[in-house]
Parts: sequence; structure tokens; C-alpha cells
Amino acid sequence: MTKDEKRSHAEWAKIYSQLNDALKSSIKDENNLRVVIDNLEEKVGKLEEQLTMSIGVIKYLELQIARSNTVRSNKDRA
Repeated sequence: MTKDEKRSHAEWAKIYSQLNDALKSSIKDENNLRVVIDNLEEKVGKLEEQLTMSIGVIKYLELQIARSNTVRSNKDRA
């Protein structure tokens, strides 16, 4: 008989229980990580939105500065 064949029912039940506990723990950890990932994805989405708005504001201000410089140049010539 091999070593595995000599294991008793109680030993196999203990091994099964340990594997089952490890699987449940892994599933719980995965679910917790999914919540964390979902929260991070939401925060990244909000940051992307803020960045897009900031870029828009910067472009607007650049245009205003360019227009202001054009007006000043025209006044200096006059």
C-alpha cells in the first residue's frame, strides 16, 4: 500500500476541511480586493474628469492671455 492509501477517513476529512477553508478565505480576499479596486476605479474616473476640466480651464486662460497680449500689442503700436 502507498502512503496515500493508508490515510484514514479522518485524515482526508481534515485535509478537505483545510482546503475548503483556504478556498473560502481566498474567495473572501478576492471579494474584498474587488471592492477596493472598484473604489479606486471610481476615484480614478473622478480624477480624470477633474483633469479634463483643468485642461479646459488652462486652454481657456491661455487663449485669454494670448488675446490680452494681442490687445496690448495693438495699443503699443497706436
